[in-house]
Amino acid sequence: MKWDEYQVRQWLRREHQLLRELSLMLVVALVVGVYFLEHVHTTLEHSRRQSAQALAQHIAGSSAEYVVTGNLVSLNVIATHAAALETVERVEFRSVAGIVLASAGSARSETVIPVSRAVRLEDQSVAGTVELWPSNTSAAQEENLESWFVLVALCLLALRVAGEAIWRRLKMERASPEDVEADMVPILTMSQTHGSHVNSAARTNIGAGTGIDGSGEADEEHDTAKAVLRISIVNFDRMQDRLTAQLLDEMVSAYREPLDGIALVYGAKIVTPLGKECLLAFYGDRKEASAFQAVCAGMLFRAVTRRVSEQRKKQGRSALEFKVLISSDSDARTSWAFCLAGVPGRVHIPEAELIGMELDTRLLYQAERCIEVSNGESSVRLQPVEQLAQRYQKLIAGQVESLLADGVRA
Repeated sequence: MKWDEYQVRQWLRREHQLLRELSLMLVVALVVGVYFLEHVHTTLEHSRRQSAQALAQHIAGSSAEYVVTGNLVSLNVIATHAAALETVERVEFRSVAGIVLASAGSARSETVIPVSRAVRLEDQSVAGTVELWPSNTSAAQEENLESWFVLVALCLLALRVAGEAIWRRLKMERASPEDVEADMVPILTMSQTHGSHVNSAARTNIGAGTGIDGSGEADEEHDTAKAVLRISIVNFDRMQDRLTAQLLDEMVSAYREPLDGIALVYGAKIVTPLGKECLLAFYGDRKEASAFQAVCAGMLFRAVTRRVSEQRKKQGRSALEFKVLISSDSDARTSWAFCLAGVPGRVHIPEAELIGMELDTRLLYQAERCIEVSNGESSVRLQPVEQLAQRYQKLIAGQVESLLADGVRA
């Protein structure tokens, strides 16, 4: 799957803490590694020079007689044997005048400084010199150490990533209701879910409520809302033309009671009751918290209405379908147009607001299913929500059972 720029930014925001830790680990590993490798290089270089000096001193002592007598054959034999050693690259015997008497080994290296020792006689007079170029036998060892260090650093980073993955898995599987509550998800209180006394003010004059156009939508009531949840009934205009007001109100009422309970559970205000248009407003100190409350309420509404619809179909009665939109947009006309453009049975969120309202880490969705809609003046990409993260989804499932068991009728 090819990632676009938005998905990359989304992933970077979600994993910024882990990426920061990995970057810090990499920097520390580089600093320690550079210091360690430099120390090893210095130690090996010093050891190599000391060995070369000791060997040159030994050669100088054993070749004094041959230098004095001018025995070039013996000097060449000694030079050849010395150059055959792994630690020696080249050996030269020179006279006092600097003339090369004998030599063996590879060509002189411009980068290696030779070790020089005087060839002294018994009276300590100088008969010549021995120059020895040590070979860089430690280069292979240093390269091997560098390879091992890179491997160890990569293993540490991989272990950190694996540890994070295991921790997330365990945290998701062992999350308790207390953990969820601490993460701003309210627990359903059964004593508060009786629809008979929920939001009574919002339910007054509902006899013809299914025909509310919601154009005014009590703007003064939700202007300060941090997030809103909009619900539209699929093909509501057609049903208004084909069904009687009484039958249509009976159908809508079957879904209105659970919506009242959901609003109470998640602390929402029903600004416009369920009908032609429906609006729930969520308030709070932080927009992100209110937005997540709205998402939970929307997912709970979707799950409950599916159960209610299944019950109505088994009873041979008509069921309704809904489109749900979560947004922080206070422009009622634009937001409502985007709600109508959504897919039936889905909860939608504008793609740009997933990051802005910090919802991307708590929702499961597929970016490729994002749909682009337009109201004629502006366009937006709507992201359908597949489900919440596992621990939140478990809570939603429990709330569905609690709401239905508390007397919500179909």
